[in-house]
Amino acid sequence: MTRKLNRSLTDLEPAEIEYKRLYLANPYDHFDPVASWQAFVKQYQAKMKVSIALPNQSPSDIRSRFYENQFFTASSSQNEQYNLHSDGNLIYPPHLNSEIVVFKHLRYLPIMYHTLEFVKVSYVLQGNCQFFLNDKVYHLIQGDLIIVGPDIEQAFFANSDDDIVVNIIMRRSSFQDAFSPLLMEQSDISEFFLQMLYQKKFAQIVLFRCDGDAEIEDLIVKLYQESQTSQHGSRIILNSYVLLLFGQLIRNHSENAKMLTGKSNEKYISNIIQYIRNNRASVNLNMVSQHFQLSEGYLSRYIKRETGFSFSSLLRDLKMREAARLLVSSDISIEEIVDQVGYTDISHFYRNFKQIYGMTPAEYRERK
Repeated sequence: MTRKLNRSLTDLEPAEIEYKRLYLANPYDHFDPVASWQAFVKQYQAKMKVSIALPNQSPSDIRSRFYENQFFTASSSQNEQYNLHSDGNLIYPPHLNSEIVVFKHLRYLPIMYHTLEFVKVSYVLQGNCQFFLNDKVYHLIQGDLIIVGPDIEQAFFANSDDDIVVNIIMRRSSFQDAFSPLLMEQSDISEFFLQMLYQKKFAQIVLFRCDGDAEIEDLIVKLYQESQTSQHGSRIILNSYVLLLFGQLIRNHSENAKMLTGKSNEKYISNIIQYIRNNRASVNLNMVSQHFQLSEGYLSRYIKRETGFSFSSLLRDLKMREAARLLVSSDISIEEIVDQVGYTDISHFYRNFKQIYGMTPAEYRERK
């Protein structure tokens, strides 16, 4: 690390100072991961060798589950005093109308298992840390980047002042809308994003080894710096940086990416989603049921259970995403796009497109 980091990244926060006090008195590197402050205190007291007073409440917000509305809070006034939130990491004010929030992980935070309602990217900017997933421990070093989908139980642990981990979180819905071009790429990483968004029990996490990639490091630092401002255009710039980040990962690191498996992994539905996507122009429920040798009734219920979509809704969504991609990435006419994605009734296509994107295809092309 040759870059001189901003003091807001390197200085210890008040919560970090308190956690460091507890850690230095009785290190908890080898404690079992827990999901509550009370469980940590009980374990700490049982293994305590140096007597020390523990606070009644955790120095930061510790929960077993974090929701979007705790982070992505819009205020009616920029001068309004924000409520401070944390996912057990850095406490920070939510950005005004932001769909992406960037902050650092709290050093010395006990090993706390939790799940998220949103998508999280964690990057080791400096030093190293431990990542806990499905009763396994992964040792991450500078340059490592992990993408964590919603609803996966996991935890991070950094036990040095020099360990700087930057978290980038975004709404699940925002990821679908702002980064839809990623879903149309033909790569294992794009497939990961697709399954993450459509699969209820998806439990794959992707790990990239990016040490030495100055462009990735630069994008992470720029994301953090931009997130600390409240200037006009920040939302657009943050989205652009994240899209560039994912593009660099797909271009330069997809071959070396490693898939980690959490709990509740279900691979069968991913094959069905991919089959529907690849044949979206002509596919129907009978065609899918024959391909996978399942009855139509069972297949319909299975898709609904595993994705939350009916077959028709899932197919419509996949068609609309392809249409949106073609509108932005090509100059072909809307009529040709309608034909390519498999619609025979253009008015039906227009109704569905406007229902999902809130505008006509022509307006979408012009704005994007």
